[in-house]
Amino acid sequence: MASLWKDRRTPNWVACFTIYVGAAAKQIKRTTCTEDRKLARRIADELEDAGRGTRSPDQIKAFLDGIQDLKAKRAARHAFDFVIRETTGRTLDSKTTRGFIDSWLERTKGEVSPATWVKYEQTGKMLCKSLGGKADQDISEVRRDDIARFRDEQGGRVARSTANVYLKIVRIMFGAAEADGLVVRNEAKQVKLLKVGNEANARRAFTLPEVVKILANCNDEWRSLVIFGFYTGARLGDLARLTWQNLDLVTGEMSYVSGKTGRQVVTPLATPLLQHIQKLPTGDNPKQPIHPSAFEIVAKHGQAQRLSNQFADILADACLIAERPHNVEDESKRKGRNTKRSVSEISFHSLRHTAVSLLKTAGVSDAVAQDLVGHESAEISRHYTHIEAPAKRAAVDKLPVLGAKV
Repeated sequence: MASLWKDRRTPNWVACFTIYVGAAAKQIKRTTCTEDRKLARRIADELEDAGRGTRSPDQIKAFLDGIQDLKAKRAARHAFDFVIRETTGRTLDSKTTRGFIDSWLERTKGEVSPATWVKYEQTGKMLCKSLGGKADQDISEVRRDDIARFRDEQGGRVARSTANVYLKIVRIMFGAAEADGLVVRNEAKQVKLLKVGNEANARRAFTLPEVVKILANCNDEWRSLVIFGFYTGARLGDLARLTWQNLDLVTGEMSYVSGKTGRQVVTPLATPLLQHIQKLPTGDNPKQPIHPSAFEIVAKHGQAQRLSNQFADILADACLIAERPHNVEDESKRKGRNTKRSVSEISFHSLRHTAVSLLKTAGVSDAVAQDLVGHESAEISRHYTHIEAPAKRAAVDKLPVLGAKV
């Protein structure tokens, strides 16, 4: 007969019950994760009945659905799953890690931006590859060590900050599994982020001579994208998705929803940018993209990675970064997906750093600069600020001379 026990160190009741594996009886203890004695007693009795083989999976699921306490429900589901596996070799209603990720991706498709969803999908595939055969076992079998290994593998392949992004996504996945009652706790939450150090500050702003070099190596569409980026600080993906309805030439404003943050951004059009826009070919359809080729690439792939690679080629042509070989005959020089990529200090995103830095150098307040480029916080805005030496020198020269009469 099932019974209850409580350790003095915890307020929760422990269910003590018997299961039968073949003809052998086994005494089992499992926490109920509840202080409610009546609920704990019901759980213990049901676990004993399941251990005797007198409860069907449908009856167990109906019992679980009636538990209102989420923590108790998770603990009970985990205990019932253990009992069913021990006595029958099957599982209650569990999902493999791969199966859960697939179903989770399906239900989150309309909840996040296309670019974010693609990143979710890529992370799921990489996690399953790291888990190997364990990806096709019950998701509750995944442990903290498995996820830490995945984090370390990614940290050796890409920048640590990127590996941390993958880990955060895995935390979201396992958080959903915890909410569904498939795991007792979010194991990914127990894995710490990698220490980034100076890596997070690898990006820098462009100098004005560098921007001139870049423009000299662009075709017409890329020249337009760079001009838009320089004067608005908008992300490449957001610029690629712009249509003529995003521009109001009467008020001189550009408005769009940030693909990364979902925030509505309204940016005044600087006079040079407005003059550039007035020279661009237009049509009668307001939904016509301003940069057709870039728009098509982002619409097809859901992200701007291919455009970023194209811009890297432009930077190489301008002799601002080393050329990236696309086809390397020497096998020893070929870098595959498992080779850690170096983080370039300049990319299209550097135009965002440039815009913020120039605004603040010109004396624009932090709050205004933050709003113009769509930053979510002052801290992020500060990260994008790179004040050049002459501006700093002019600032310190304004300090009074010690001992002089004021």
